[in-house]
Amino acid sequence: MTIHFFTYGNEQSGSSRQRAFKVVTELNTRGMHAVVHHPSTMLMSATQWPKKGALILQLLHALASVKKGDIVYLQRTISNKYFFICMVVYLFFFRRKMIFDFDDPVYVHTFFKTMVFTKMADAVVVCSHGQKDWALHYNPNVHLFHISLDFPAYAKFTKKYAQEQSPLIVGWVGNGPEHIEHFKILVPVFKKLLAETTTPFKFRLIGARKDKRVYELFKSVRGLTVECIDSLDWTDAESVPREIQKFDIGIMPHLSDGTWNQSKTAFKHLEYMACGVATLVSTFGEMPYIFREGVNGYMASNTDEWVWKFQNLLSDKELRMRLGLAGQQTVREGYCYDVMIPRLIELINSLSESTIS
Repeated sequence: MTIHFFTYGNEQSGSSRQRAFKVVTELNTRGMHAVVHHPSTMLMSATQWPKKGALILQLLHALASVKKGDIVYLQRTISNKYFFICMVVYLFFFRRKMIFDFDDPVYVHTFFKTMVFTKMADAVVVCSHGQKDWALHYNPNVHLFHISLDFPAYAKFTKKYAQEQSPLIVGWVGNGPEHIEHFKILVPVFKKLLAETTTPFKFRLIGARKDKRVYELFKSVRGLTVECIDSLDWTDAESVPREIQKFDIGIMPHLSDGTWNQSKTAFKHLEYMACGVATLVSTFGEMPYIFREGVNGYMASNTDEWVWKFQNLLSDKELRMRLGLAGQQTVREGYCYDVMIPRLIELINSLSESTIS
């Protein structure tokens, strides 16, 4: 049996990297046989005719390699109409087992294609409780698999709070331009914090991507020391945890309004936690299911909460250490591949057995 992955993007895409490429590696390490097929739906959408025709032929060739008893795994493949049509026709006529995986509430913006794949799937894999509730309206076999990480790769870079540094580093990592609206939460927070705290700190933003909006937003906060790193080698497994290890506090501001944000989850908070870094996030989406307030991290819903919890963390090294270690334990027990992949293998085997029977 082979599990055939078709993806939203390539390995540079965070979603596909964590939900497909690394999952395939983990499955193969554990004795399964899994492959990632090309092209991605994102590439198909970005390619103009006539070259798009060659990609469609490549897709058809990949589908021809799927044997009876194999499983088709669609990772967020709702962004291209040609892929959608080819896959729906293929699944209808050839009746292959299919798993549909989405890690964002993509049905908010792409309802029809998401709904069709959800209905056609033999199993649906989602990333948050809100997404699960939606999918259950269209398919009874829905499984919650939060986005996961390779825990040993991050634990190797566990934060050493005994090694004090000044100023303290408040850090964020990701694709900065995509988070401009979320960053705006931090402007009044930093302004108020700078006026009320005596603990020196600086803000390190990794992933600014030379975007002027990112630079200008934080330059507007008088007195704030900002260090922007435009990019890292995102495919290097050690590049992100190596930088996170330098943080004293990892933060994730995020808007909480609207269906999208209410059913959203994220990945960067797990990266902070896996490195043993004290983590402060906005209260949104899946966060209340992950964080135990004041035990393995902090959540904040407004400016005053952000400032108060920042002050606690900045002034208390022991608190940072305690939250960091508890957060690391949370990831080890529930949000790493060593926990997630055996569950996925069990799901795959259950579909395979139903094919045989």
